[in-house]
Amino acid sequence: MAFENNTGSEKKSTPRRNEYIHVSQVQLINEQGENIGVLPTYKALEMAKEAQLDLVEVGPNVNPPVCRIMDFSKYMYIQSKKSRMNKKGKVKETKEFRFTPVIDTGDIEHRVKRAKEYLEKGHPVKIVMVRKGRQNKEQAMQVFNEILTNFTDYSSIEAEPTDEGNRIFLTYKPNGKTENK
Repeated sequence: MAFENNTGSEKKSTPRRNEYIHVSQVQLINEQGENIGVLPTYKALEMAKEAQLDLVEVGPNVNPPVCRIMDFSKYMYIQSKKSRMNKKGKVKETKEFRFTPVIDTGDIEHRVKRAKEYLEKGHPVKIVMVRKGRQNKEQAMQVFNEILTNFTDYSSIEAEPTDEGNRIFLTYKPNGKTENK
């Protein structure tokens, strides 16, 4: 049985710097951002040491690789800050709340309260009614509609509740533009 080698793209790596740059020539950009041109790597390293900075490989996929004279720790800080900013803009995960036709009113109130908390935090919420066995579909729709009356302040993503087999569901978003049902 063959095993895959999981090295490479899955591993987060930092850019090569200083003596770890193993090419004969590099395209050099100085600390002011000016393009110096193609130089031997040892000459670029000497220039970086004179400026008391690091030689960092910022463009490894071109020939010759692009290297810049800069403070490596400051560069890594800026890169981590950019990745955090990119994560902020991502879609938030949908939280699902399940109900059954024979659920008690106290349980309904608690789950509705938790669902509203998630909506206030900015997460989309999926309300699901699950029927088990031979539970009556009409009773399930009646309980589901009673639950939905608690979400009149929020807009739904779908226009009508979706019925798939033994599940009925509707997704709400916190600040939507669709009309409430």
